[in-house]
Amino acid sequence: MIIISILAQKGGVGKSMLARSLAVQGLMDGRRTALIDADPQGTVTAWGKRRKLGVPTVLELGGSTLTDLLADLQGRGAEIVIIDTPPHSQPIINLAAGVSSLALIVTGPYPEDLEQVGAVTSIVKNLGKPTAILLNKTPPRAQALTLARSALATFALPTCPTAITQLVTHPYASAEGLTAQEREPGGKAATELGEVWQWLKQQRMI
Repeated sequence: MIIISILAQKGGVGKSMLARSLAVQGLMDGRRTALIDADPQGTVTAWGKRRKLGVPTVLELGGSTLTDLLADLQGRGAEIVIIDTPPHSQPIINLAAGVSSLALIVTGPYPEDLEQVGAVTSIVKNLGKPTAILLNKTPPRAQALTLARSALATFALPTCPTAITQLVTHPYASAEGLTAQEREPGGKAATELGEVWQWLKQQRMI
């Protein structure tokens, strides 16, 4: 079972959106996926309650342990589990990274976002976990992405060549219990998410 933790030191970079979008992308790829919502805000849990489909399975951490929930999901036949974590240096970030096959660090493209990447990078490097970085909620302007990629190069970690553009289809889809690629299958968001998934596969991370 592959376990992916979605990590970020800074709030508001779109971890929950990415977690549920990747889980659905996995379903579209024929993989049995599930989500663990380890963020007390419960964004993924709320999305799961709005969702009319029975997949992916969404479990809330609550008073359980990650070990127990992962054992439960493995017993149900899950092939990929994605853990949505809270921002800031909370112990759950270390725990999630510790049980993960892949730590996916998410960041926005702006200086205040990028300066927070180092703290999470230190955690995963100390744990020796396979790690990748993904730029999310980015503007369509190429200059901002160029500067962001230049800053991220200092961490010497694989950075996905596809950045996820900030598009209104993501929050609208969430309100309907969907993801962008379900709401607009032929749209830009769907294309980007598909490219991220394929890159992760090409990197042998999933």
